[in-house]
Amino acid sequence: MTNIFTDERLCPELRKGLGKINFVEPTRVQKEVIPVLLEHQNAVVQAVTGSGKTHAFLVPVLNDVDEKLAVPQAILTAPSRELSEQLYQVARQLRDAAGLNISIAHFSGGSDRERQLQKIASHKPQVVIATPGRLHDFVEKKILPLDNVKDFIVDEADMTLDMGFLGDINFIAQRLPKTTTIAAFSATIPVKLSNFLRKYMAKPQQIVIDNPAVISPTIKNDLIDIGSKNRKQILYKLLTLGQPYLALVFANTKQTVDDLTCYLQDQGLKVGKIHGGITERERKRTIREVEAGQYQYVVATDLAARGLDIDGVSLVVNYEIPRDLEFVIHRIGRTGRNGLSGHAVTLIRAEEMNRIAGLEKMGIHFDYVELQNNELVPRKHYHSRNNRTSTAQEVDNRVNGFVKKVKKKRKPGYKKKIRQVIKQDQAQKRKIEQRHKLRKAKQQRKRKSENN
Repeated sequence: MTNIFTDERLCPELRKGLGKINFVEPTRVQKEVIPVLLEHQNAVVQAVTGSGKTHAFLVPVLNDVDEKLAVPQAILTAPSRELSEQLYQVARQLRDAAGLNISIAHFSGGSDRERQLQKIASHKPQVVIATPGRLHDFVEKKILPLDNVKDFIVDEADMTLDMGFLGDINFIAQRLPKTTTIAAFSATIPVKLSNFLRKYMAKPQQIVIDNPAVISPTIKNDLIDIGSKNRKQILYKLLTLGQPYLALVFANTKQTVDDLTCYLQDQGLKVGKIHGGITERERKRTIREVEAGQYQYVVATDLAARGLDIDGVSLVVNYEIPRDLEFVIHRIGRTGRNGLSGHAVTLIRAEEMNRIAGLEKMGIHFDYVELQNNELVPRKHYHSRNNRTSTAQEVDNRVNGFVKKVKKKRKPGYKKKIRQVIKQDQAQKRKIEQRHKLRKAKQQRKRKSENN
């Protein structure tokens, strides 16, 4: 099979540029996607982070641009400022290596809107990379015309869905020319996303790139049940074991990131933080300082897991498990890159074991360890002995303990008490689940307003 990077359908400048940035052998996703997009066929691509999907769409998109036509010809969306900025930098790198005279612009929510408008007025972009909210704004006000758009790329489509931006994508897609090639790239394809894409793509090419190892074999992936111990103190001990080259700690909320940063700084550690609540300038400065080796520890929210590519991360700590279990894969994937060894540690309590079971079903293997005498030592997975259920319904450790206790004493009406406890436990879980759903919906609305 011909190497797609030397395919004559690509302009000579791109072929030469790919060689300059050491793109010699295409990855599987590049081999399968680039020919499809060069033929202007719609595509839905399921591929994980690190598979090479960014260049799988950038190469055919830049190849499509007519340098002499000073209007938007390609639109690429990413759901966060960090992801869109990263995509912008990669696109510029490929353009510059190829020596192409193509204008590429980046527009995102949270940035200076007037400055972006001045940029459009002075020099019409040919390739637009934007967050969905800002893109909606500029298209609705007819600042960005869509008449000549040849390619429309939705990157991180599942995250776009999770953050509540499908409405913005829908607004754009409805106004595209019938001839526009549409491609969506996603780590997963939920049913809601699949139904949405079918509205705009007639029989798209479905390309699924399996990832046989969900977690890289170069990563030691540990799990610690902290029990009743102080979570912050356990984190501090982990971070000071063996002095990691660069440790990345993930928390679920901006408030927790702020609290952890203050706590660790009070312990004498030099800590940087990254989350959606700090300014764009602060985030960029922190990233530069991390890359310059000024921080050994960084505390971040999940935006950093999918929006930032920090080299040299030797330790990842999941301070808490995210509600979207998919994020665990992206978090852990920040270490053990480029063939280097890495270490990931997840902190849990007994009541979170059902979430660990969910991660194990996704193909993530954990080694169970505990802290003893300032080192991590293996421990038996205590949860395995409780896998048997006393009824047809599955109950958690607390209920199992009650069942065993009541059974042993054999008091009158013990079966009724078991049923009552199970019923109460299930009701409590439903309440917690409903609360989580309401919080998630609120967070999505807040994220959407921040990015608009």
